[in-house]
Amino acid sequence: MFGSSFELKGRIAVVLGGSDGVAAAVCRLLAERGARVAVVGPDELSLADLVDELRWNGAEAVGVVATGLECADAAAMDAVRHSVLGELGAPELLFVLPGQQRAGGWQRTVDSGLTATFLALQAFVPAMAESGTGAVVTLAPVGTDPATNAVGGGVTALTQHYARLFALSGVRANVVSWTPREATVDDAAYAALYLASDAAARMTATTLDVAGTLMRL
Repeated sequence: MFGSSFELKGRIAVVLGGSDGVAAAVCRLLAERGARVAVVGPDELSLADLVDELRWNGAEAVGVVATGLECADAAAMDAVRHSVLGELGAPELLFVLPGQQRAGGWQRTVDSGLTATFLALQAFVPAMAESGTGAVVTLAPVGTDPATNAVGGGVTALTQHYARLFALSGVRANVVSWTPREATVDDAAYAALYLASDAAARMTATTLDVAGTLMRL
């Protein structure tokens, strides 16, 4: 379906977002294209199932169990970074794809979506800049409640800030804006793959909108 610009053979990718939804779909796409994948999430059993699936299909994949990310724990994010470095090495691709926060109110939604995204960018992007290359893709939700939309707007602004900050260092950072629903998971995953690939090598600080009729105006 895609040309050589979408091949990612040997590249190390970190996918934060658990083992279902957009994060799982992105992991499968990365594995199909030869990337070495570190899957990060809080549920050890479901994480192991996804990693086993990726390995069964011939990919090099590891699971990093991380609790506390949904509560925006900086120490947990630092532990994730050390685990990825120890298991696979320095990542070239970073996907921050938090799942839909179904309960917990304003603070939990903002912590698990926006603050956790900030901590991930803070943990991984400076090292990418030092190596002179890297691609970051974040997921900005569009919903019907204030907290979800605040997270979406914040993630977009934060990603654009990092894109500008590290533009001269060879690191690109882009956003996929989407409406959290099962029918659009593949749309968001393919958009994320595109933005991380060489096909989008000249794109940074860009938002690719797959939110549909609930797009933010």
